[in-house]
Amino acid sequence: MKVFILLLFFMAFQLSMVNCCAAPPSPSEIVRGSWEHYRQAFIREGRVVRPGNGNDTVSEGEAYAMLRSVLMDDRKTFDECLAWTESHLSRKTTHGDRLLAWHYENGQVTDSTAASDADIDYAFSLVLASRTWKDGSYLDLAREVLQSILMHETAEREGRLYLLPWPGAAGALPDTLPQNPSYYAPSHFRTFYEVSGDKRWLELADTGYYLIGRLQESFNGAKGCGLVPDWCAVDLQGNIAPLPGKSSIYGWESVRVPLRVAADYQISGDSRALGVLRRFGAFFDREFSRNGRIFSEYACDGRAVGTFENALFYSAAYAALRSSGFQSASAVLGRLRGYVRQDGAQCWYQDRDDYYVNSLAWLVEYHHMKKP
Repeated sequence: MKVFILLLFFMAFQLSMVNCCAAPPSPSEIVRGSWEHYRQAFIREGRVVRPGNGNDTVSEGEAYAMLRSVLMDDRKTFDECLAWTESHLSRKTTHGDRLLAWHYENGQVTDSTAASDADIDYAFSLVLASRTWKDGSYLDLAREVLQSILMHETAEREGRLYLLPWPGAAGALPDTLPQNPSYYAPSHFRTFYEVSGDKRWLELADTGYYLIGRLQESFNGAKGCGLVPDWCAVDLQGNIAPLPGKSSIYGWESVRVPLRVAADYQISGDSRALGVLRRFGAFFDREFSRNGRIFSEYACDGRAVGTFENALFYSAAYAALRSSGFQSASAVLGRLRGYVRQDGAQCWYQDRDDYYVNSLAWLVEYHHMKKP
């Protein structure tokens, strides 16, 4: 019996060492360890799988993996993901463009519609690869992708250029443009302008700040609190309303907005980025001061939709708080790091099989690792 009790104690101890780091790893250990875990858990010969969705693949996953490969200087993984993506998701032969089919499952493309967020991140990873490894072939492909995005995934309304979430979205509803604020990536757009000279990319950055700023002020007839919805729609007169059939809360799509805007602020110092981040930060600061927590979903008037907490939402909140100078940033970072789990050389956030959270939550630690 004593041996059995000791064995149980040893097993529990081992489990606790896997599930919670006794001494939190450093930013560089988190970044490198989380990449090691990501490669092992989600990438299979260049295909990025989602264990929680039956091991299917989405184009955003390939783009996330490629972007991360460049940042980690892992050319082997980058080239494997690029080769698989071009072989299985490219719409070159089926649609005549260089966009990516959105969904792959059971050995085949099951939805050939492109998603512009994935196409944008895909192109950005190719530009970074060309600069990191001094290989012009990556840039050549990136320019083709960029041309396809501008041709098929943008539309103009009242003199303003909008990013469409998918090709043909301009005709999805009569006289209405579906919009996903988290698809706007102003730092990417600046880079695309640098490599293409096409000013439409700067117009898209302008539209992103215009749309996000308006949504932070008010949405769906209610005064805003600084948050933005996952989805919305813009009509011919420029009015913004909920998009039927899509989420209108600050949730799993729009959580990317603070991360994207913080990246642009770090790179460009754009005052519009700081204004957006300050409004996000003011909300998160009040929420954390009042509840000691930040939840994963909110109505855009600030009401919590549930009481679930998640590492990715702490990562986004920290990006906004730190960029806009709120003192609560350090406490929120501590909460984020409390979700880090470690097993040997591998680190992950919260759930080792959660592809989406582990695709993005590490970004703020990468910034810390790269600080002088």
